[in-house]
Parts: sequence; C-alpha cells; structure tokens
Amino acid sequence: MFQRTTAVDKIRSLTKRKKIIQGGTWAGKTYGIIICLIDYLIKNPGKHLTVVTETIPAIKKGALMNFFEIMMSSNRWNQSQYNATDRIYKFTNGSVIEFNSFDSVGKAQAAGKRTDLFINEAPYIAYDVADALIMRTSGNVWIDFNPTHEFWAHTEILSNPDAEFLLLKYTDNEALPKTIYDELMMKLEKSKTSSYWANWCRVYIDGEIGSLQGVVFDNWKQVSEIPTDAKLIAYGKDFGYTNDPTTLIGVWQQGGELWLKEFLYETGLTNPMICERLRSFGIKKEEIIADSAEPKSIQEIRMQGFNIHPATKGKDSITSGIDVLQRYKINVTADSLNLIKELRNYKWKQDKDGKTLNEPIDYYNHLIDPLRYVALNKLQLVKRGVYGIT
Repeated sequence: MFQRTTAVDKIRSLTKRKKIIQGGTWAGKTYGIIICLIDYLIKNPGKHLTVVTETIPAIKKGALMNFFEIMMSSNRWNQSQYNATDRIYKFTNGSVIEFNSFDSVGKAQAAGKRTDLFINEAPYIAYDVADALIMRTSGNVWIDFNPTHEFWAHTEILSNPDAEFLLLKYTDNEALPKTIYDELMMKLEKSKTSSYWANWCRVYIDGEIGSLQGVVFDNWKQVSEIPTDAKLIAYGKDFGYTNDPTTLIGVWQQGGELWLKEFLYETGLTNPMICERLRSFGIKKEEIIADSAEPKSIQEIRMQGFNIHPATKGKDSITSGIDVLQRYKINVTADSLNLIKELRNYKWKQDKDGKTLNEPIDYYNHLIDPLRYVALNKLQLVKRGVYGIT
C-alpha cells in the first residue's frame, strides 16, 4: 500500500497550469505526481493524459512501473482496461493515460492533442520536442527532474505567468527506506571534503541546480539498436555481489564508431547464476574480457565452456582506456539504462581549487570499467606491462 507523504500533499497544492517540480533523489517526485494524476483522472471524466520520458525503456522502468504499483496496491487495476502494446490505460469514466516517448518534433506533433501532459526527467527531452507537446496540451502540464544543470524548464517555462515551482527533498518523503537514508547521510559526510560529492549532494539531496562540468565522456549518443552489419569486438565483464553489481557490456564496431549495449547489471549473482545469464544472452564462444581481480570466478566460468579471459593490467590503465574510448564516436542502445546513467555522471576529480585532474572519480563506473577492459585489450594493441587495466 502506498504511503501518502508530504511530497504528495505539496504536489496536490499546485494550482497553475504548468507545474515545475524540481528535487533530489528519493524525494518522491515522480511517484507523488503519478498518485496525483491517478486521482485526477478518476475524478475528471474524458481526460487524455500523456506521460513522456526520454525513451520507452526508461518509461517502462520508471513512470509506468510506478503507475502499475500504485494501481495494484490501491486495488484499482483492471487488466482488461490496459493496452500493453501501446501502453495505454482506460479508466471506466473514459479518461485515458498513455506512456510514450518522442525523439523528434515531427513525432511529437503527429501524436495529436491531449488535455494533460507529464514530462518526466525533463532535462533529457529536447526543448523543441517539449514545446511541441506543450502546444498540443489544453490543460495541465507537469514537469519533473533532478537539477543536474539549468535547462529549458528554468529558462523558457518558469518565467511564464501560468507556471509555478516546487522544490522537493528526501525529507518530504516519509516513505524513504532506512537503507537509502543511511546512504544519503554517508554522501553528505563525503561532501565535506570532496567538491564532486558537494555538487552531487547539492543536486541529489538538496535538489538545487548543480553543474555538469567535468564529465569524462561527451562523445556518445543514444540509438535504438545495434546495426546488423556491426562487428562484435568482445564483451566486457565486471564482478560484484552484495553492494556492487555484476555487469556485462557488449562492444561492436561499425563505420569507425563504437556501438554499446548493456546486458547485465545485477547484485547477488553466484558464478553458476552468471553462467545462466550468459547462456540466456546467447553467448557461446564470443570473447569475454573480465576483471582479472577475480581469477577463481574466471576459471569457474571458463570451465562451463565460455571464452572468458582476464583483462591485462598495467600502469595508467584507467586514463589509457579512457583515452582510447575518447577517440571514437560512441552509440549506446536506449535500453542500456544503467550505462546511460553512468556516462552522464562519470566525472574527473577536481583539486581544492576546482581544477580538473587527470583522474576520474571512482564512482558510476560499474559498466564503464568493463568497457575499458575491451578498449585496451581489443581496440588497441596492448604491450603487457605498459598499458593495461585496473
């Protein structure tokens, strides 16, 4: 059963047409908005609400999943009223909620008109697309986001007379799990001595506008799929268990560009379970470059018939791997949600004066690390002991 929180009450109090809801992680923004939207649609017949996120995979694991959970826990769900193909749910009073994604103005315009709109994780929606959707919405517009940087919601919408602003923090979410609260407190402690964590806490705890300066990779874009004629270079693998996930990434090359797809990002996996996952992905004799810090795991997986090898290690491996990857245009499949999150948040360290250092912060790299394994072991001729992986 969902819990009514301060965040829900604050969202319900908004009255203007355009509702800009900024906040930190676990502040209850999206969940609270979905609760309010369900209540709104049930009480107002004949409404047509569109929920928009950057990609379909992102919407399935975010706003749509929240909608399922709330409808189920409140005993409102009726399977016969849901069109899974188009992600549309029809209420008995004729109101409709649909979950969609638009990557161009033309597609946004072709989607037609609606009474209401919710733009979820708005910084990743281009302004011209958002504007096309808003122009075809006759009623309320909800916009939510983590404020990693200033964008069109601040510069183009907030100054409108029909817009209002709400800032939410983790303290507005009484349903916050104790484990997450403890994680946030640990990061607040780190922020006292780290400019990176100070900026992270400013965005994800305080809900204030942060800065995107210092991102390691800016040479990538999202794509729908891997080209059929792309050549598989190898899979990169990192091991984890309790706190860190076990990960797997596929790397292809075509037309001088790299194509990446996330396959695995999961905690609690034993080696037999990892082998089951590899088989489910159709991996047989394809080469896997794995973290050499786990020789026993590599040997156990190899004994199950997989072509897995330890990554070469050596001096300056991290920066060398990054250098190789920065030489390419990189394409990432839209369903690689954890990889996309890492690429957006993997940053260089800074000194006490704010000067960028030639060393990345050891965070947001569970998939980037095995990507480096492939970069140095397969994309570049490696002289053992000179260049390698850590």
